[in-house]
Amino acid sequence: MKVTAIDFETANNSPASVCSVGLSVLEDGCAEEAFYSLIRPEPNVSRFLPFNIKIHGIRPEDTADAPEFAEVLRKMMPYFEDSIICAHNAPFDMSCLRAACLNCGIPVPHIRYFDTVALSRRMFPALEHHRLNDMCSYLNIELNHHNAASDAYGCLMIVVQTMNLTGIYEIEDLLDALNIRIKNL
Repeated sequence: MKVTAIDFETANNSPASVCSVGLSVLEDGCAEEAFYSLIRPEPNVSRFLPFNIKIHGIRPEDTADAPEFAEVLRKMMPYFEDSIICAHNAPFDMSCLRAACLNCGIPVPHIRYFDTVALSRRMFPALEHHRLNDMCSYLNIELNHHNAASDAYGCLMIVVQTMNLTGIYEIEDLLDALNIRIKNL
């Protein structure tokens, strides 16, 4: 089964204020950065906070000509088909997906997902921290932190490294072996 990692960046503290998204896909043993887009936040959530800009470097002018969320979601949907989705701190990214859909009046897609933070904690319990940048550093995964494409790829590579270390290459078998729950959005 295909695994698709997702990462969102937001303009402010509203999960609906998505301003970029990255997707990376593991299919047939090949991992790739599959999709990246800036997103023009909807007018009711379009205020960029200095705190968020400092984290990801995306400014209002960067998204002025970017597509709106509805258009970006249409391009993302094929990556969700026949896939289990993962994210590092999945509650955040799933809340972004849900909130952006609801804010636009779009049906929330039905997806199955798991959290690579839980996977990291289960696989590497002795590590002090399991943040994405810490895990990528520990596993020697190159990361441009808070770039959505790089974060999604780093997340996916945590899954790949876990598969390599355990010798379990079917995602559902791996999650079952590590007692990681697959949730539904």
